[in-house]
Amino acid sequence: MNPKTPEEFLEFYTRHPWDGWTEPFEIAQDLYYVAGNDWVSSYLLDSGDGLVIIDVPFQESLYLLTESIRQLGFDPRDIRMILLSHSHIDHCGGLKALAAYTGAKIWMSREDWQFINERPELMHKEKYCCGDFVPDAFYNDETPIKLGRLSIQTKLSPGHTPGTTSFFFTVGGDGKGERYRCGLHGGMGLNTLNDEYFKQSGLPVSLREQFIKGLKEMEGMDIDITIPSHAGQTQFLELVDDISPERNPFADKSKWGNLMRASREAAEKF
Repeated sequence: MNPKTPEEFLEFYTRHPWDGWTEPFEIAQDLYYVAGNDWVSSYLLDSGDGLVIIDVPFQESLYLLTESIRQLGFDPRDIRMILLSHSHIDHCGGLKALAAYTGAKIWMSREDWQFINERPELMHKEKYCCGDFVPDAFYNDETPIKLGRLSIQTKLSPGHTPGTTSFFFTVGGDGKGERYRCGLHGGMGLNTLNDEYFKQSGLPVSLREQFIKGLKEMEGMDIDITIPSHAGQTQFLELVDDISPERNPFADKSKWGNLMRASREAAEKF
């Protein structure tokens, strides 16, 4: 489900978590979709020395995420790091509970940590429903995050929130398959970039200019697999049925540039 209209959002937010149940699947070696739902994404990376999670959706659907991890043969308690793309409730609602259960370290941007402390009401209209959290580390774009065989490069990508962060890493290539350069833009949503939102929130309109600038910088990057923060951004889940030993349907170099360009052009129309 990719809600766009107010009616669709209402339907989404009032449905049972299990109504959006989505089976976990392997995207490429060491990279898996484990959100447990069909809307907001969560990704599992296997470093060989512990697991990494990118984003933890709503608290109400956290059990679907842990069930997804177990179905793939992993133990959620092996999660060593939780990386937060940005501080909206649909990307961090289950964060504190998962960190408490696993002992994983929470990583996020300094900018969004300041944002949620100064403007917690902008995380979600009902505020944060499952307790505050404290990050263990902040991103430094000059220093990759390393664990086992993983090296994850971050890039501050303000716009959707002041501290939205994008991630870049390479998976595969140990004799089991191809190596793929993967990219995830941390916040493509244009709903926080229109004039009405800036007026209501009091956030600076310059965030929109920063968003556009960042997309221009990233548009030409060589990315093999584009992993979306919301599945509907690239019709990601529609490709699952095409997975086969002969072909990885997610490997498409054109998608990254096309996504950056389309989002930039849409933002430029505001």
